[in-house]
Amino acid sequence: MVHEADPGATAITLVPLDVPKSPICQPDYPMSTAVTLPPGCTYGPSLRLTPRGVVSRQLSTPSAACDGEDVRIIYVDFPLGSSENPFFFSRRRKLGIMLVALFYAMITAYETSSYSIGAPSMQRDLHATDLQAASGVSLYGWGFAIGPLMLAPLTEEFGRYWIYMGSILSYTLVHLTHGLGKNIATVLVGRFLLGLTGCIGATVVAGTVSDIYPPNKRGPPMGFFTLSVVLGPGLGAATMCWAEANPHLEWRWISWIQMIALAAYLPIAFLVLRETRASVLLRRKAKKLRIERGMLDGGRYTARSEVDKEEFWAAMRRSLSRPILFLMMEPIVTFFAIWAALVWGVFFVQIAGLPYVFKSIHGFGTTAAGSTYWAIVVGSMIGYLLNFIQDHLYKKNVGRIGVEARLYAACAAGIVFAIGCVIFGLTSIPSVHWIAPCIGIAIILAAAYTIYQTCFIYLSECYGTHASSAVAGMSCLRILLGSSFAMFTTKLFDTLTPRWGLLMIGCIALVLAPIPFIALLKGPWIRERSPYSKILMAEERERIEAEGLSQGTGDLESRMEIMEGEALLEGDRVLESNVHEPKHPAGRPTPEGS
Repeated sequence: MVHEADPGATAITLVPLDVPKSPICQPDYPMSTAVTLPPGCTYGPSLRLTPRGVVSRQLSTPSAACDGEDVRIIYVDFPLGSSENPFFFSRRRKLGIMLVALFYAMITAYETSSYSIGAPSMQRDLHATDLQAASGVSLYGWGFAIGPLMLAPLTEEFGRYWIYMGSILSYTLVHLTHGLGKNIATVLVGRFLLGLTGCIGATVVAGTVSDIYPPNKRGPPMGFFTLSVVLGPGLGAATMCWAEANPHLEWRWISWIQMIALAAYLPIAFLVLRETRASVLLRRKAKKLRIERGMLDGGRYTARSEVDKEEFWAAMRRSLSRPILFLMMEPIVTFFAIWAALVWGVFFVQIAGLPYVFKSIHGFGTTAAGSTYWAIVVGSMIGYLLNFIQDHLYKKNVGRIGVEARLYAACAAGIVFAIGCVIFGLTSIPSVHWIAPCIGIAIILAAAYTIYQTCFIYLSECYGTHASSAVAGMSCLRILLGSSFAMFTTKLFDTLTPRWGLLMIGCIALVLAPIPFIALLKGPWIRERSPYSKILMAEERERIEAEGLSQGTGDLESRMEIMEGEALLEGDRVLESNVHEPKHPAGRPTPEGS
């Protein structure tokens, strides 16, 4: 059967042809002379409907053929400019979703240092050692590292909205392990569970930004997301130091206060947030149309993402295994992961070690030591503002050198990061004014922000449709190794003193500083010898150019700044499945959920 349509008409006339049928399973299509499809729906090819869903692959054996039947597909898409499409949500709804989502990203980061500033009173009450208390910081980070590896299939199966709701509710309840815990083991288990449930704030939130903003408008909201993630740890200790200093509050009330705030936030999130993942919305719409209209319109209503949809557990296994493969096999991923892990390690050293430095060296009290965390906030803001310079350099040079134009700021940031560590270390002595190490902290965070953002965007550019696996591998090592630094911060400072311990870290950072320079100069040569990057970049470039033409730009300057959460959460298809994707009339692969 084929369809003929007058471009000016709303009805589609079906003209039956002699369609060869399976000799074993012969579908019988109901016919109509004139069918008006719902807005956004179009006829597609005949595919195979099996117990596991719609598949485009040819079944090889007669017995396998009987497991399903051939059906004409009616693709379900959003009508042009429809408010059902998350890209075309109203400005008011987008603003509400952004504010609610960014708050969650901020408070999950806030939890990192708010715990750290309350560690002294917790150690006293639970008779915990320094290592046990510091382990709480690391365990929280480990939960953040492991959780995202499982999120891609979860968000594909259940959508973002219910992942949000489940995460916020469970994250709120796990605070009971702190408020009511009678021993350090309960608190440490709670810290890992907090990281596991709260990782949504650092991953799904970024995916939400990519859902509701088209590529050429995604830069500023992604910048705000990154800022909220980096600002959170500074704000946590800077504000909760007042609770720790109050003998009627201390560490338990630090947890209770956050739990109360989350309990008030939960109904707001329930009312304001909406499902934003396009593929999930279209699958729900297709399911509703199948119930309402069945096969009356001459085909089965199907979302494009339902074709060859991977089984849940297979997607889970792939999501867990492929990032490790990229981390071990791809030199670009490996070296950027090591570099990012050191940067994140210094970040956790600051979170766990600032009270030690300013209390033992400068004699600060709890509130004064907590106030030094404002240096993290200041450094993050500086890094955010400097990012606009990198964007300008990228737009100016991308046509000449390609994706390596993302690395100019990172080259400078690697050196500045090492300098900041040296300043922080050398000035952490009683004879130097306390403002000097605070300046070093601000320099470190300004550089760390730039490195943090560059790693994700550059790997996303290099690995295209498999960016999720590359960035997940890098992020896993970054958080697992980096957050482990918190466990030996006190031992490091006791043994070497903050001065020489931080100076040593600065020297290591200086050794790793050439990584972005090597990538800038030799990036194309490295990718030519990569098992994956060369193929994936070619595919990604074709896709972006097609998007640019559809937006009227025709170049790469509107390339989306894919951050960690989006890269972790967007479904990355296996290379060999691309040849089976349904095609648009123009011959391009159909984007999932478009």
